[in-house]
Amino acid sequence: MGTPRVAGIETEYGILIRGAAEVDPFSASDLLLEQFARSDETVEPLGMRVGSPDLDGYMLANGARLYIDHAHPEYSTPETATPRDAVAADKAGEVLLERCQCRANASGALPSGQELVLYKNNSDGKGQSYGCHENYLVAPDTFEELVACRSQRVLGGWVPFLVTRGLLCGAGKMGAENGRDCGGFQLTQRADFMEELVGLQTTYRRPLVNTRDEPHADRLRFRRLHVILGDANMAEFSTYLKIGTTTILLMMLEDDAIPTDMMLQDPIEAISTVSHDLSFSEELPLADGRAMTALAMQEQFHAAAHEYLAEHGGTDELHGVVVCWGDTCAKLASDWRALRSRLDWAIKRHLLEKYLSAQGCDWETVRSWEPVIQMTLDQAPSGDGGATCHPPILLRQTRPEDARLLDRHMLDRDLEWDNYWAQRDIYFTLRRLDLQYHDLRRGPTLENGGLYNLLQASGAVERVVSDDEIALFVDSPPHDTRAHVRGMCVSQHSRDIAHVDWAEVVFTGTGPNPTWQLDLDDPAANHIDPAADLTFAPPDVFALLEGSREHPGMPARRNGGDS
Repeated sequence: MGTPRVAGIETEYGILIRGAAEVDPFSASDLLLEQFARSDETVEPLGMRVGSPDLDGYMLANGARLYIDHAHPEYSTPETATPRDAVAADKAGEVLLERCQCRANASGALPSGQELVLYKNNSDGKGQSYGCHENYLVAPDTFEELVACRSQRVLGGWVPFLVTRGLLCGAGKMGAENGRDCGGFQLTQRADFMEELVGLQTTYRRPLVNTRDEPHADRLRFRRLHVILGDANMAEFSTYLKIGTTTILLMMLEDDAIPTDMMLQDPIEAISTVSHDLSFSEELPLADGRAMTALAMQEQFHAAAHEYLAEHGGTDELHGVVVCWGDTCAKLASDWRALRSRLDWAIKRHLLEKYLSAQGCDWETVRSWEPVIQMTLDQAPSGDGGATCHPPILLRQTRPEDARLLDRHMLDRDLEWDNYWAQRDIYFTLRRLDLQYHDLRRGPTLENGGLYNLLQASGAVERVVSDDEIALFVDSPPHDTRAHVRGMCVSQHSRDIAHVDWAEVVFTGTGPNPTWQLDLDDPAANHIDPAADLTFAPPDVFALLEGSREHPGMPARRNGGDS
């Protein structure tokens, strides 16, 4: 357990302009980011710009970063030292982005009748996915073993854990994408988009084990593990379990205490199976010929984690994660509805099933009709629930082969065309409710607020952190990582900063040195090295840096004009 436990979350948000005939997502994202730089009589700036004009972004006073990534606004939390802080920092990002969303809509930049809207989800429903990535500080040898993905510890322990942890932290999703033919409801949003076991890519052929090697730290001491298969979570307990259980598994791996006897026969197929298994009873084939359910695997990982912390020790919070983990597994084994106020997929599933029940419908019927509805979308004229138009009439004229497949599907499942419009209405209502769940707005009704936020305001959702804890991370960085020093530099002395990134702050220097660089090579260190020579630090930041000498940890160095 020698490596400090530091983690962060990067979330790409879905963005659109409601009411616009066409939307350029990059322009919409640019409008959102402009709000961070606004400074007028009523609005103060929230951060400082970094990068170049073709790569807009801001390092924020709370230690986070906001920028545009593949036309999406992406919020990267500051480095956090506990799962609870990770939850608060992630939620602080929602607050900041919603604040900018409100500024953008009030700015007059959009024509009347148009509104910028943000969604904290992972796909647009049309085959495009955007990620929510986690980052964990690990030892160099641990990183090399994980990305090589050859050892028994990785293939028989780490990979099965990632494949099955959607039970704990999936966001829930209506329908299937990326060519997957299994519809209805599923536990995770990213499962449809995982296509490789190992790889560098994040926007195509997405891997379970990502090999990106960007330490943003002293690479001889630390490496940054990039985990890309997780969902963007609204529910605090989902984020808490996602970061907490993964942190513990990495600790166990470094101490050679991770279970290693669950190597999957096909991890990519298994992650899809887990996502679609609403009974938690489908067995996953193992490489040795055995089979286990995803829940049985999580129960085994939990038992090993409980034993590990009992033997090796751990913080009260990590022990709390294990208790929550065990309670979640127990509820999954008895009745998942006991989690309908805690986990994203359970909250969403409960809501959608209430709607289905009111319509006299069920998931099996939805799954049967989904391919019919998708295949006839561009053929069926608009109509109401009582319409009698039979969409395959046009389909037979334009795509006869598809029409024959459709006829066979209808016959095999005993479906009647007279029910088409009613089932189509049900299907798109489910899709609309799914999207509204992730709407970032905090208004009092569904007309101006997201479904999850309405549930939280009504007390229907359990919390991990308080609004006060979130507000603290909106304005201030965590106190126990390097984000503390970086955030203070940005908030108090941005006018003296020539460049700032995760691992360095470059100031306009004094004396013979036109620039002076503060290195932040240790993500877990929250103060500069008391032995550092601050001779050429700019005068107006000298007091700030001098005040950080009280505790060791944060190295600093001076550079000349070529820094």
